[in-house]
Amino acid sequence: MRTDPKKKRSAFAKFVTEHQASLRSFLRVIGVHPDSVDDLAQETFLIAFKELDRFNQDEDFGKWLRGIARNLTRNEIRKSARRQRILHEDLTEHLLAESECDASDGQYEDVDFSALRDCLEGLPEKSRLLISGRYADEWNSSFLADQYNMTATAVRLTLMRIRRQLKGCIQKRIQNA
Repeated sequence: MRTDPKKKRSAFAKFVTEHQASLRSFLRVIGVHPDSVDDLAQETFLIAFKELDRFNQDEDFGKWLRGIARNLTRNEIRKSARRQRILHEDLTEHLLAESECDASDGQYEDVDFSALRDCLEGLPEKSRLLISGRYADEWNSSFLADQYNMTATAVRLTLMRIRRQLKGCIQKRIQNA
């Protein structure tokens, strides 16, 4: 699609109008988090605009967009996989901060970090969902309160109790190891 810049922008605007809803639907179908669909769609359109000269007009534009979106999603999976080395970053940071107080007694020298995973898996479902929502999805207490029909204060107190429970569970597993 080698054209003058005005025609290129006009043609692209038409493509965006025609394909934005189906692209967003496609992103949701392939498992993109609902909060990230618009960002990934926008990024897909930006790449498509930059690469528009490479688009073969005999091909299906929607299919070409979906290919770009698939590649972006694969990149997100790779990034996410690199981040997955730590189960719940904020929770781990909190537990690390608390462990610094106890570090002088050597209690955590040969820690089996699978204890954290095991303790998380042993939580009741609602507790796991709250922890996951707060630390994996990075939802704030107000959002969680709306999701679980609680007050924001109740969410914060519940999360504090869950963190204490996790700390106790981890310490118990370490002592028994």
